Amino acid sequence: MWVLSSFCFVVEGGHGLNSSLGILWQACPGGARILRVFGDSPCPALPVQIEGFPVVEIGPYCFAEKPVRPGAQCTGTGTHEITGNFVEEVTLPDTVRVLHSAAFYNCRKLKKLSVGTRISGIGSDEFMNDSQLEHLIIRGKDSEATGLPLILERIAENITVSFCPDSSSSPESIVFFPEYYEWLDEISPAHIFSRSIHGEGFRMRKSFENGILNYRKYDSCLENALTVESPESLCKIALNRLRWPSRLEDIFREKYENVIKKYMGTAFTLAVKDQDFPMLQFICEHFSPDASALASAIDQCIEKEWGEGNAFLIEAKHKSFSKKTFDFDLDF
Repeated sequence: MWVLSSFCFVVEGGHGLNSSLGILWQACPGGARILRVFGDSPCPALPVQIEGFPVVEIGPYCFAEKPVRPGAQCTGTGTHEITGNFVEEVTLPDTVRVLHSAAFYNCRKLKKLSVGTRISGIGSDEFMNDSQLEHLIIRGKDSEATGLPLILERIAENITVSFCPDSSSSPESIVFFPEYYEWLDEISPAHIFSRSIHGEGFRMRKSFENGILNYRKYDSCLENALTVESPESLCKIALNRLRWPSRLEDIFREKYENVIKKYMGTAFTLAVKDQDFPMLQFICEHFSPDASALASAIDQCIEKEWGEGNAFLIEAKHKSFSKKTFDFDLDF
């Protein structure tokens, strides 16, 4: 049974606009499976229920441009298929348990995905060709079991994960998983293939126990990462762990601090590139960069026309390195 239903609600985490969604769905074990979404916003927040059925599954090719059902039409206000290059951000309800194969296939402009903690099944080719996907929000605590390890198995590219419990906009923890590459080498003449993996991101994705991130395992990956990862990736790993030090042991804290001290220029570049003012503050307050590093960062702010960051860095440089003058009033 295929049903077309229309809803109207405020898109959460998107552009903050009212959006009328048309939803193609079908009944499935435990609730409803969404097959296609229609609307005017590239950042849809899907409903928790459809006609009393909890939304528990996202169907195959749901957000891909591949047709789900020939001739399907939306009678709601929003008539644009939210698929392919139109999609930028998707918020799935907490009730979702299953993501079917290729649900986000070829969504080349998808940048952010927000999910709950109940995902227990995920198909193949889930995020294939989603080259812009850079941020995954888990609406739960980093100490509870989630479907994150299942999702990360389908994402080999750079991805930042935020744990935001109770739908809070303030993250409890943020962790960066760098990209990795896999390939098969043929050993002739026996035609035996050996699997090779480059990048510490693969081992970092294995730092889970019973669906919970084991920070000690994750942090232990740093030693190998220092030899194979780029300065940019190392800074992202280190800055996130230092700014959100959930269960961070002192021995690893020191190692992460040494990474930022070694690649101070790269750390500033990341902050300026994203115009991330809290990161800029953290770097200056936690590491007391020298005058040369501050001057270089100021030049970057000027190039990017980032006035707020530029003003802050100039003030920081003035406070730390301006020449002090002294007046002596000697009365002989």
